[in-house]
Amino acid sequence: MIKENKFGGERMESKSNLSRNNLLEHLVRYELLKGGKDKIVLDIGCGSGHGSNTLAKKFKMVYGVDISEDAIIYARDNWQMDNIEFKVGSCLDIPFPDNTFDEVSAFEVFEHLHDWKRLLSEVKRVLKPNGLVYISTPNKTLYSPGTKRPINPHHVFEMTISEFKKALGEFFVIEEFYGQRTPIYNDHFIWKIVNPVLFAFKWLIPYSINNTIKLYIINRIKLKLEMSDIILKSDMVWVEKSRFVVAICRNLK
Repeated sequence: MIKENKFGGERMESKSNLSRNNLLEHLVRYELLKGGKDKIVLDIGCGSGHGSNTLAKKFKMVYGVDISEDAIIYARDNWQMDNIEFKVGSCLDIPFPDNTFDEVSAFEVFEHLHDWKRLLSEVKRVLKPNGLVYISTPNKTLYSPGTKRPINPHHVFEMTISEFKKALGEFFVIEEFYGQRTPIYNDHFIWKIVNPVLFAFKWLIPYSINNTIKLYIINRIKLKLEMSDIILKSDMVWVEKSRFVVAICRNLK
């Protein structure tokens, strides 16, 4: 029996069979963080805490912050480690003092906020000098092609690669920039049939149904995804054909 995601797909849940492979595509980004047993990390927009749990294995202390009380309750109930603390809080008013963290992860948060500049400003504030922020977002060119507003109703906006780099450059120095793809899924011939149909009826088919159809297809292509199936590369040809991009930025205060 397929178990649905209790958060409706916008936050990851390990108990959902339907979204298990989608979860792995999210978690692979956390492998980029350098870590250190003397370092403190903030997982902003931590959702249900899966990424924070991953970070706890390589950081002295992990703080997970999300605006959803339900997500934080789930995180506290499911990830009980001595070096993780979850709290309800806003990305636009991060509940920590200046210069607190060595590293910050902000995966799939940027595009959910009207005031993205405030998010980046707050991350800069709580990061120590020379600290690192890891931030991802959809590539609008592929995620919502030819539309004025995002297809995903949970997204306030989406940016092209050049727009995203320019936005980050206002606050940080970009050190690395990756495109994230899962070729075994992304390059399968079925999408040449399915995507045009779903795109043609994008305003008639509710996003949740659209997303569920894609997750079912993904699980039929390969039932259990492996980390090695998901590839992050900095080659610009690769980046430009990736639906998601990930930046590693340095905070030069």
